[in-house]
Amino acid sequence: MVSDETKTGVTGLALMVGSAIILIIIGLIFFLVALWIVKFAATDILDLTVSGDWIVLSAAILSGASLIGSKHKR
Repeated sequence: MVSDETKTGVTGLALMVGSAIILIIIGLIFFLVALWIVKFAATDILDLTVSGDWIVLSAAILSGASLIGSKHKR
């Protein structure tokens, strides 16, 4: 027989893996939205000629900073 502690541990592990997958998907969606905003602002509004590398780097910095900043809210 499987003990209650083992069932609780397996359930906790499954919830942790599920929540990690959901957070990764939400982070990717947020990155894509930030990427679109940076690209739209740089090329369409400001009419700049910017390499795609810099646009991706800017979106990554914005996404990472906002995710880290959201963790430390009081």
